[in-house]
Amino acid sequence: MSEWDVVFERSERAGRVTLAVTGEIDLAVTGRLRQELATLVDDSNGTGLVDLSGVGFIDSSGIRELLTARLAAQKAGGELTLLNPSASCRRVLEISGVLNEFVVQET
Repeated sequence: MSEWDVVFERSERAGRVTLAVTGEIDLAVTGRLRQELATLVDDSNGTGLVDLSGVGFIDSSGIRELLTARLAAQKAGGELTLLNPSASCRRVLEISGVLNEFVVQET
């Protein structure tokens, strides 16, 4: 998978900065994911949304970046929220034991 096979789109939902991710998150894209999440945390004062509804696959490197962004959001006084994780993404987060570390919203 190439880092350009993943799409990152920023928008605003209900007054909150949102990063929608579409594609497969693996080691090849974690550099871009790290940058996008850091910008999201900075721009939202730690209260951003990460829409994972379009993520078909996520590996441990992607989970690590989500956890790192979550900690950065908490240090900024906020909470990073995962929005609509796809079934496969949710399953990996559950199996790895980190799903409960996040605020998760389904819309």
